[in-house]
Amino acid sequence: MATKIVHWSIGDAPLKDTSLTAVIGNFDGVHLGHQKLISTALSLAKNNGTKVGVITFDPHPRRYFRQNEPGFLLSDITEKNRTLSLHGIEIIIHVSFNDALRQLSPQQFVSDVLYPLGVSHLVAGSDFAFGRGRAGDMSLLSEIGGEYNIKTTDVSLKVDNKSATVSSSRVRAALQAGRIDDAAEMLGRPPTICGTIEHGDKRGRLLDFPTANFNLEDYQVPAYGVYAITAVIEDKNASLQGDTQIIDVPDLPVLMGVANIGIRPTIGDRKVMAEIHLFDFDEDIYGERLCVNLHHYMRGEKKFDSIDSLKAQISKDAATARDLLEDKKQNKDEMLIMRNSDVR
Repeated sequence: MATKIVHWSIGDAPLKDTSLTAVIGNFDGVHLGHQKLISTALSLAKNNGTKVGVITFDPHPRRYFRQNEPGFLLSDITEKNRTLSLHGIEIIIHVSFNDALRQLSPQQFVSDVLYPLGVSHLVAGSDFAFGRGRAGDMSLLSEIGGEYNIKTTDVSLKVDNKSATVSSSRVRAALQAGRIDDAAEMLGRPPTICGTIEHGDKRGRLLDFPTANFNLEDYQVPAYGVYAITAVIEDKNASLQGDTQIIDVPDLPVLMGVANIGIRPTIGDRKVMAEIHLFDFDEDIYGERLCVNLHHYMRGEKKFDSIDSLKAQISKDAATARDLLEDKKQNKDEMLIMRNSDVR
């Protein structure tokens, strides 16, 4: 299924010929709580006879208000679009989060955002707040929405098996602590980091383990250390159509490997990088986008006394990662994060 991507700002022309059952939020990570909202919207859209969409914000409001804060995102905009598309969303509307938007009263948010976007039914979490100073709640949204023939449905928050609310903040905390299994449980899939492969210092080849390296940019940095991973080299799968994009999510080969995330203390580099060694792979992928799925946190990052000691440990890490990923190779559905394809 192709998904339409729209970038929209206050004052832009209304979306044409749109009657939309929409779910609204930041959708950072598209975790199980978000998926509960999406499932509700899909059911309502079927009953309403409308398209189903997501209204989200770019940049993330937290980034807008805290511009100097370190990276915190669980998914960049490309990965967010891909994941939402795989969950059956037909249109994704990225509303520019800017000063004009943040100054809107609750009434104006409905009249100047939801109404021109063609929303006929809005789904949100029970804690959703909107308008200047977060003055509006779901009760007020229902009241104002009625003036514009916009129905509303609020959805109770998703809780895990420990009765704790599933949230992006809890996923971030799990990643920072190296609790990959906990993060994966809340996401419904392994956590993912993506980036564009950069030219590095080529030290990986000198260590007999060539790596594909990328900067984590605005991602939440996981615990420094070594991970067993799978990865996908993503196609440039978005095509422009006027002011919108249409994306199709293709089936892509999934690679296995081992990754180091951190500052490479033995080398003396203080820049946080993801260094990915892909097993049985020797292709030039500089400039390509690589998405890495973190399956196991194997050990913390450490400083070695010599390069030879580092090489010996990397060899052990690679062997351990192969063993850990062997069961994934037998169970493609678990490994592919909803990407059905070949395993190398």
